[in-house]
Amino acid sequence: MPYNIIDLIESDETMSTCQMFNAEVCYGSGLVYDTGLATAQVKSQVDDFMLDNDLASYFLGVCQDFKHFGFCVSVIILNEDASRIVRIVRKQACYSTTSRLPTPSGTISSKSRA
Repeated sequence: MPYNIIDLIESDETMSTCQMFNAEVCYGSGLVYDTGLATAQVKSQVDDFMLDNDLASYFLGVCQDFKHFGFCVSVIILNEDASRIVRIVRKQACYSTTSRLPTPSGTISSKSRA
């Protein structure tokens, strides 16, 4: 069914344009970050992160998934010692399923399989 939803939206020019408009309205003016009060090291780290991750595209895709399917799937990649987010990636909701995942410290209620 998710494939059908995307096909139906994309096959109708008016519907496709309206759905994109709805996602952009939901998205608003986008992500704005302010490092004015941050140290030079933190500012450099934020700038590096923003260069490596296209957050504007990521958030617009998330808004589209919420509009079409009511949920979104994100993959957060940490550095080796798991102290910092290195990358954030959106997986298309229509290609993902979720399930419960047992872990040593408990259960993750929803795990994406994309």
